[in-house]
Amino acid sequence: MGSTRTAWHVLLVALLSQRGSRRFEVRSEVPLSAEPLRADYLLLRKSAESSAPAGTLKRLWDLLSSEAIVEFKSIGRPYRRRNLDRLCSYLHLYFADTPERLEQRSDLCGVLLVPSRTRSLDADAAALGLEWNDLGDGYWQLRGGAFALVVAEIDPVAEAEDDDLLRLFGHGEARTREARRWLAQQLGAEEMAMEMQDLEGFDEVVRKLLATLPPEQVLAVYAPEQRMAGLPPEQRMAGLPPEQRMAGLPPEQVLLAMPDDALRALSDAYLETLSAETRAAIRARIGR
Repeated sequence: MGSTRTAWHVLLVALLSQRGSRRFEVRSEVPLSAEPLRADYLLLRKSAESSAPAGTLKRLWDLLSSEAIVEFKSIGRPYRRRNLDRLCSYLHLYFADTPERLEQRSDLCGVLLVPSRTRSLDADAAALGLEWNDLGDGYWQLRGGAFALVVAEIDPVAEAEDDDLLRLFGHGEARTREARRWLAQQLGAEEMAMEMQDLEGFDEVVRKLLATLPPEQVLAVYAPEQRMAGLPPEQRMAGLPPEQRMAGLPPEQVLLAMPDDALRALSDAYLETLSAETRAAIRARIGR
């Protein structure tokens, strides 16, 4: 496998096709993935390190090599079979293409962020001959591979480190105004809102914000007929959590359930992407 194709590659295809075993079909220049090979995140250690402590995933950073490839599996798109194989392939390909920076395999590691361990992840690790080493508080090392692998379970890590922002990315519910304010600010940032709105999971992000609000605050922004719109009868009862009250509503109606301070954080550019009716309703409430 290489990035440069030579005349000899063409000749070898001809040789294999003409004189190879008839039991095999020969194909050339075959994409090995349905999607472009693209890791979720790359972490690069800075030459001048800061002494300031990390504010999230506090124990992770000391476990990393000089460079780390990170794969994140969300609640809406959880770990799937052979995702660990994909992460390992990224490590091998990246290491092969960066000899000028990475002199040895210990300079690179992989990180898998998951809400929690799953049977499919355990099965893949076993199939690859990897062993789990419990580091405590939701952090694990997978030993036995060519590269160091770290697994961080978001749910137990968030609880152990009392990280309310990290809880947003797992099964837990945020408990502080800080988390709600941070999420509202991200939704209101022009570039981020434009990037997120058409992506899978955007509705889930908005509902996470609603889940941080007290029930009476969610209901206060809806007229009685709006509260019931799109909801099955069994969800029209009082006492249900906010995310269930919003089930079945289209994204723009979910936006209308946000409090005024969260709506004010939305940029004008993002508001322009909404329907005229929704845009008018929001502008009437926030005064711009």
